[in-house]
Amino acid sequence: MMENSMVTVKEQKGYVEEVIILDGRQDMLKYSLSNSLEDIKIAIYERTGHTVSFDDTSWKINSQLSINAKQLMNKHHADYSMTVLSNGKRRKIIINMRHGDIWFITGFEEIKGSFYTWEQMFIYRTVKRLVRIFKADE
Repeated sequence: MMENSMVTVKEQKGYVEEVIILDGRQDMLKYSLSNSLEDIKIAIYERTGHTVSFDDTSWKINSQLSINAKQLMNKHHADYSMTVLSNGKRRKIIINMRHGDIWFITGFEEIKGSFYTWEQMFIYRTVKRLVRIFKADE
């Protein structure tokens, strides 16, 4: 559940931003919410400085979407939400989509200053693992 919440309305940009502070943790998550995927692209650019394309992404059913994200999307009647997670070295962009009562997820991950879809990251990690295996066999 949300402990505290701050809303910043961005009407001129077509999306709403809301920062939540999570219970029992000192984490803050900043969500951008909209009914337009184009507005989410703008929010991604403003938060990361990078443009992304949803042409090569695949949406997967998200049965584990956090209650916080669902509550925010319902509160703002938004079809899409986006947040950026960072561990200091890499950033991940997570986008949720609501279609009726079904929730979907897709995302991007950063490597060396560029963002790649989760599918591209899967291929990257698989190839990297295979290279290590072949090098170990030599």
